[in-house]
Amino acid sequence: MENQFPEEKFSEQYRNIPVSFVRSILNAIGQQKMISFAGGLPNPSLFPVDELAESTRAVMADAGRNILQYAGSLGYYPLREWIASRYSAKYGMKITPEMVVITNGSQQAIDILSKLFINPGDGVILEKPSYLGAIQSMSAYLPNFKEVDLLEDGADLAQVEDLFLNDEIKLMYAVTNAQNPSGISYSDEKRQDLALLLRRYNQFLLEDDPYNEICFGEEFPAPVKKYAPDHVAWTGSFSKMVAPGLRNGWVILPPALVPHFDKAKQAADLHSNNLTQYVLHHYLTHNDLDEHLSRTRTKYEEQAACMVDMLNRYLPDDVKVTQPTGGMFIWLTLPDGLRADELIKSTMERGVIFVPGNSFYTKGQGSNHIRLNFTNADPDEIEKGVQIIAEEMKKVLCAV
Repeated sequence: MENQFPEEKFSEQYRNIPVSFVRSILNAIGQQKMISFAGGLPNPSLFPVDELAESTRAVMADAGRNILQYAGSLGYYPLREWIASRYSAKYGMKITPEMVVITNGSQQAIDILSKLFINPGDGVILEKPSYLGAIQSMSAYLPNFKEVDLLEDGADLAQVEDLFLNDEIKLMYAVTNAQNPSGISYSDEKRQDLALLLRRYNQFLLEDDPYNEICFGEEFPAPVKKYAPDHVAWTGSFSKMVAPGLRNGWVILPPALVPHFDKAKQAADLHSNNLTQYVLHHYLTHNDLDEHLSRTRTKYEEQAACMVDMLNRYLPDDVKVTQPTGGMFIWLTLPDGLRADELIKSTMERGVIFVPGNSFYTKGQGSNHIRLNFTNADPDEIEKGVQIIAEEMKKVLCAV
């Protein structure tokens, strides 16, 4: 084909990046009307549109010409102060603004830290399953992924310690709150035990925490970062707290790592969007964020409960539903005879999409799992979509 770019021009690093099923399927369906449980989309009804519009008007009127100029690569200092202050108080941690770097979403922090740490062939520990975006980002640096089981209270630390002892490990990656895709959160005991292992074996953790503020019930425990501050880079994101289109996230680093991260970020993008940082800081300091987060948690918990109820009502009895602790996803484990990567072909024909579990593993596993997003569908869509998935499952099981 004339419009096909010659493959031999592409680097080995690029070729090693797996395709994102979510992005591919969303591109493929285009403007078709689908019930989508696929993308990790926040509920747009919760976006503070009027408040952000007012903040935009205010900062542009006050300092528009300065805001639109190039800026420092570490980020808008008052916003870094706000982040340091909030999480120092929330978790009893010692965080200074100088430890905080503003990034283009927490996804950029993953990419820059991968660039800093990973040489081809280096061992990188992942949870099994793990976040697809991290797998994609890290894959460009040609690591040797080492997967550990994800238990009901977090990663299997016996497996982690065995890898620390017997393999050449450069980095561990984990999502400790409302893990994507499973919805599992680490217990406080497991966080402290993981921190102990990091210190004992002089290892480094990338603790990815975009769902920190989206908890159901009790607040999530303090991050692993609290217990091993020199061994953890802790990321967060305003995408789930406020709105993803702002593309504002952050990473809290050991002080000695900040200049190296800054150097890599300068090479990547010079600096994050200056305007959205000013707008976000104005919004955070002129509105009640905790009241906004309370509404968000209530809405998401209601949507999660609705989907769990529908799944329990309609799915075959031997499909396991993992109860989410927060965040945006529900994880299904399928019985023998069902493959998610085959099932989606028939559900798509009927207007329902989800993400097959294969996307969240690096060794070809996962066909017996499904990830469902519950935050971007109303109750009627959830019920209709789950009914269709259930009907297609039962067709396959009856034919086995």
